[in-house]
Amino acid sequence: MNFSSKYYACLAIIEDETSKLYEKLVDQCENEAVKLLLFNILYETRKHKELLFQIANLKKEFQLPTIEECEKEAGYLIKECLKNIQILKMQIEQKHSILNILKKLIEFENSISEEYLIMLHGAALKNLEERLHIKEIVKYIAEDEKRHINLLELSCKLLNKKL
Repeated sequence: MNFSSKYYACLAIIEDETSKLYEKLVDQCENEAVKLLLFNILYETRKHKELLFQIANLKKEFQLPTIEECEKEAGYLIKECLKNIQILKMQIEQKHSILNILKKLIEFENSISEEYLIMLHGAALKNLEERLHIKEIVKYIAEDEKRHINLLELSCKLLNKKL
């Protein structure tokens, strides 16, 4: 079984919105050590977006799906995930504490977040995707997502020490 290009494009849309969230966080962060950790997550998230769009483009029927199509294609969690990303971006724009935003982001990442979706879907894709090269890429993305949570937790520890 192979997944549709729409499915991969939906995952890429989540990565794109998440990268915009991390861009805002990096811009607001004043702690250089934490900023470096956030940069790491930001660049990996951008890489994931590009990889997933490339996988979607490998299929002939590719076109960018709507959020409603993504919900049908990959489940309601995608819509919830995008909604939560928007809330966090608003909090960053409203200059909420970086530490509090990071704590919310960790909580979010551990529940219905982009990371969770990629890990969950990544695990399914590893078993269901027939094309070996795509299975391998998705496996690496899922592993990166687990590390992102660890980097966020380390960021919180670093910020807590400064307070």
